Amino acid sequence: MCQTRPNPSAHNEMNTRLKVIICGGGIAGFATALLLREDHDVTILESSTLNQELGAAITLSMNASRLLRSSLARAGFDPVKARYVEAEKFQELHWQDLSVLLEWEMEMVTKKYNEPWWYFSRQDVHGELKRAALSMDGLGTTPHLELGAQVERVEIPGNIVHLKDGRTFAGDVIIGADGIRTATGNSVFGEMKSVSQGLSAYRCMIPSERMRKDPDTAMLVDSAKVLMLIGPDRRIVAYPCSSWEFMNFVCIFPDDTERRQQWGTNVTVEEMVEQFEDFHPSVAKFLGMATDTGVWSLRDRNPLSTLVKGTFVLIGDAAHAMGPRQGGCQAIEDAEALRVVLKGATLEDVERRLAVFDELRVERVRTVIEYTREMAPKKTSEQRVNHKTTQTYSDYYWRYKMTQEAVEAMKKHGFALNLINPATGETIIS
Repeated sequence: MCQTRPNPSAHNEMNTRLKVIICGGGIAGFATALLLREDHDVTILESSTLNQELGAAITLSMNASRLLRSSLARAGFDPVKARYVEAEKFQELHWQDLSVLLEWEMEMVTKKYNEPWWYFSRQDVHGELKRAALSMDGLGTTPHLELGAQVERVEIPGNIVHLKDGRTFAGDVIIGADGIRTATGNSVFGEMKSVSQGLSAYRCMIPSERMRKDPDTAMLVDSAKVLMLIGPDRRIVAYPCSSWEFMNFVCIFPDDTERRQQWGTNVTVEEMVEQFEDFHPSVAKFLGMATDTGVWSLRDRNPLSTLVKGTFVLIGDAAHAMGPRQGGCQAIEDAEALRVVLKGATLEDVERRLAVFDELRVERVRTVIEYTREMAPKKTSEQRVNHKTTQTYSDYYWRYKMTQEAVEAMKKHGFALNLINPATGETIIS
């Protein structure tokens, strides 16, 4: 049963609300559902029956936290319920002797961009986005979540989603948020192959308290920092999450093995430790504290020339699968861009509005994918570290203000839209 909460500032009458079908109930899907429910009627089709986010942890830097604290907060997202940890420091250390290659206090960065850098476990942030999106107390109309809805194809034109069990769902807008192996994207645009980066990553979560008690590993938990151990062809990234309950580790290494393209390929902790045995001795110590681990191939997709076809649009990993660092942030940007461009939409102008989304997102995510590839470790036999600081491209990521960019793009294309409160992201049709 749907419940509608009146919004005095809304200019969209009930009879102009679009029917939006979101294929995929991950971070991108629920962020989008949360932001669109104020003005539109949303159905989320999720292929799994449990709808639990897989993976370990995620960092959401200032371009995303800016939106979490404005538009998504106004819609009901609560970072405390998502058990965030706020970054305090960034360190890059040499793989063999742990000498400092780069270090800066996060305060100087957060002051420059006027936003925090947050760490979450994927399960926590997904759970909070889902809670807020499906809350009976949220803005607009409560979305409907359909579990066990495995998409077979999307029919464009026609705006019909066909499920593998024979059911169909029709909508005014169809959003493909179904991940790197996107069934929606493959059916609309043709086969969308992912590309191996020649890298894989172990991921594990270790209780912070256990590390704090050991003098050899206590330095990892002395502050809420992103710690990167930089080797010639390998890299370890560590940071806290879940209100400091766990430390998350991502251990990247050259690998041409064809592994599953998702979290869940179990390996032994010993295998992970062996892969980094020539790093500083403390590395084997802290990785050995893990009770289990997983490994997956790092794959991305060559940037697409368009994310839109008619009233169908791709977002998240389905649109722009990329290596670690900005994937989650770009999904949050996608959700906000859709909120703005669909504000006040009618059946007659949906395609024009989605063309504005395409203009906003295609070049942005193309550049982010290219920068992510540039920053990835490269296979080499050399022992010397070719140090390329993460600051090289960070300003492009962090300064971006999705809401303002989207509102200006809409105005440029003749849509009467104003941002009346940057702190909440609230917009009105003028």
